[in-house]
Amino acid sequence: MSQLQVNNITDTGGHTLLGRKNAIINGNFDVWQRGTSQTALGYGSADRWSFIFSTTTQTTTQQAFTLGQTDVPYNPKYYARNVVSTGGTAASLSYMMQKIEGVESFAGETVTLSFYAKADASKNIAVEFFQNFGTTGSPSTSVTGIEVTTVSLTASWVKYTVTADIPSITGKTLGTDGNDYLAVAIWLDAGSDSNARTNSLGNQSGTFDIAQVQLEKGSVATDFERRSYGEELALCQRYYYRLTTTGAFSPFCSGGYANSATEARDLIIHPVRMRSKPTYAGAAASLFTLLQAGANKTVSAIALVATNTDITRLGITIASGAIGGGGILTSNSSSETYVALDAEL
Repeated sequence: MSQLQVNNITDTGGHTLLGRKNAIINGNFDVWQRGTSQTALGYGSADRWSFIFSTTTQTTTQQAFTLGQTDVPYNPKYYARNVVSTGGTAASLSYMMQKIEGVESFAGETVTLSFYAKADASKNIAVEFFQNFGTTGSPSTSVTGIEVTTVSLTASWVKYTVTADIPSITGKTLGTDGNDYLAVAIWLDAGSDSNARTNSLGNQSGTFDIAQVQLEKGSVATDFERRSYGEELALCQRYYYRLTTTGAFSPFCSGGYANSATEARDLIIHPVRMRSKPTYAGAAASLFTLLQAGANKTVSAIALVATNTDITRLGITIASGAIGGGGILTSNSSSETYVALDAEL
């Protein structure tokens, strides 16, 4: 019996009509494994989104749409709010960014970015693409300033579209660590040092709300692709996986063995294959206890001792008494406790 496999269906213009068209993960801001707010730069709130700023302060928070609102279609639950206070210098900057795995993504092709946005008053923002060829790649630094576009926001939700031609990577060299990427940056504040990357956006403070971000092949923005929460979470977990509990003695992992009298080793089986070997990024060891042989033993340290893209082994240090088949790592606190594995770009 013959079989037909269809990954996507496109129209005569190359626009995806059926299948996975949106290259942005968590563009609907449904997944917030790390938390619902952040004031530190980098990853810290909405999954797959990194928030970059310098000499400027920025607070990013999860905001909920009013149930039944019609300004942004398809009844989204959340959007990202960025409150920016500029440092007012040439070096001041603030942008939110997503790195799309693989610098070959859309290379030599036309793409369209679409998103809904508003600000606390009429303000400009800038959209930039850039390519990074990874560790030991060539060029050795990111190729920035690709198709920079100024977008004028109002105080109401509006859908914006930016069409860009992504450069070919012919003649370039990929790095050896698999950490190359295409990035999309939405600039909110930029001193003169960043003029070439932002169309001279300039220093500004304000509140900037972003929702339903989509990047797709072609020159036309199609309707936002809706994915279930479970599917979006799985896509995010390729890059970051977090187990969180707020109850004392809630279990995290087990199935290990006693490596010595002071160390047990437990296993975490990743729910999806991760992008690369992850690093351990859990809460303080003092928030955990090791349940073994009917006794709760104080944990003094947790470290990653072995990992691959599918499974991780943790070393759990206690004062003494690790015996037999390891134990169960649990929370000893009623406050939020978590273990996390990080394979972000």
